[in-house]
Amino acid sequence: MFFDILPRVGLKPKDYILKFILPASVISLLLLILGITYFSGYTRLVVLFLPLLLMGSAIGYPYIELDSQRQKINERLHIFITKFGVLSITDLDRKELMHLLATEKEELGQLATESHKIFVLIKRWNQSLAESCRFLANRSPSSQFGDFLDRMAYSIDSGQELKEFLHGEQDIVMEDYGEFYKRAIYTLDTFKEMYVSAVTSVSFFVTFAIIAPFLLPYDFVTMVTVALLGFVLIEVLLVYAIKSRLPYDRLWHTGEKPTKIDLKLKKWLIISVIGTVLFTLFLLWGKFIGEIPQIMKIPYQIIFALGMSPLAIGGYFAQREENLVIRKEFNFPDFLRSLGDSVSAKGGGMTDSLEYLSSNDFGPLTKDLEGLYKRVSIRVNSQKAWRYFGYDTCSYMIQLFSEMFERCTFLGGNAGVAAHMIGKNFRKIINLRKAKYQSVSQFSGIMYGLAGGMALTLYASAGVANMVNGLYTSLDIPDTMISIVNIITPEDFSLIAYLIYGVLVIYSIVSGYLIKLMDGGHYQVSLMHFVIMLWVASIVGYIAEVMTGSLLGTSLPI
Repeated sequence: MFFDILPRVGLKPKDYILKFILPASVISLLLLILGITYFSGYTRLVVLFLPLLLMGSAIGYPYIELDSQRQKINERLHIFITKFGVLSITDLDRKELMHLLATEKEELGQLATESHKIFVLIKRWNQSLAESCRFLANRSPSSQFGDFLDRMAYSIDSGQELKEFLHGEQDIVMEDYGEFYKRAIYTLDTFKEMYVSAVTSVSFFVTFAIIAPFLLPYDFVTMVTVALLGFVLIEVLLVYAIKSRLPYDRLWHTGEKPTKIDLKLKKWLIISVIGTVLFTLFLLWGKFIGEIPQIMKIPYQIIFALGMSPLAIGGYFAQREENLVIRKEFNFPDFLRSLGDSVSAKGGGMTDSLEYLSSNDFGPLTKDLEGLYKRVSIRVNSQKAWRYFGYDTCSYMIQLFSEMFERCTFLGGNAGVAAHMIGKNFRKIINLRKAKYQSVSQFSGIMYGLAGGMALTLYASAGVANMVNGLYTSLDIPDTMISIVNIITPEDFSLIAYLIYGVLVIYSIVSGYLIKLMDGGHYQVSLMHFVIMLWVASIVGYIAEVMTGSLLGTSLPI
């Protein structure tokens, strides 16, 4: 039943009708009246389509919200099961354990809300943990999480210890998460194909818009502008679709204060922006005002690419730091297992174990371990020391899992068991990320190729249009045919060429952002991808313009 879904997304039928259905119905009725009364033709169809879209959105909202909650649960299930398993080996009772999980909203997201529901059932409704899990399993948006709750309820009823059950569930849930992650990568591959197909199709549409005014009674600039705006709109919609389906898997930390690396990247970003502004202004002044001969010979595509090139500096340094963070993540499980074994062997000597391990080589992580040892040895606040260690590594995963380890040992849990559990799950996540990085790397190459292909197609089409236009202007056209034949002025051709290049610039911006959206890395790296794609598009566009002009005996009037 439709109304059975509403409680699962936190809505009462009355609130849903008053907040969604009723406003949508009123607005839709007003749009219908306005469309029938004041509009006609295609405009009326567009206006009359809006009520259908609005009502469809209102009716489909519960399903969309339910799917969103399912996605949020599945994408953080690996963090939940690891944290749940690690905390279960402490001396916390079950009610306190669920309360602690319910407070971790930043780490667990929707799963913190689900944990809070279990806690409320235990505390306020005097339900056992098994009864609460069984009750929530039938109402969970995620089938994977529901199956986990069913298994937990059965194991508790059968008398199995909670920590034994959760220890055995680590492999099961992590395997389910691995399948979810692989499906997400497969979906990502599907979106890559859609993105390539959409960009290619719209490129041909823009090409048609450049040629069509010679055959149909349409304005050149209007046709090209509409086609290019459609291209930008489709790009934005595709980015939104990809973003909504990608699992939450960020690389960079979420610290409250910027770390030294954050400040360093910010410094290089400011230098890049200032350098870009000054260099671009100098090139524009030299070409259009100062009329420096050497700069005036440079085509406008190369001028703009040169002006934007300093942005690659900030992107390069961000890429370098990002690679270090990835290497730190590869070393973290080995460090944590060594630390857990050492602490267990020494009976709780965390400081001594850190002192010994910080003198060993753990690659880029070694410097951060030295800082961790210095903070822990002061014995002021161990929790903050581990938190700052996670921030200093700049890794979101190290930030989360190192705080899990610290919380477990602080509450009396076995350091060796916790370290092995965290390290094992951490290693599985890293291996899954390798497949994602490889997929994104392949997509990056495709995007660079598309940038060159688009530039070649669009500038070649513009060259052909200029040749046809020159042929028309050289003919002695009778007065009766002048109204039928379209002729483009040099000013319009200049505007069309600039519009084409503007779309290539927008494509480079969107594609650079999309690459970092997919791999979850630092968005400043997208500046480097933007500059590289801009150079590819600029060089290929200029070469296509020159070759088209030499082959067809024309040149764009720029």
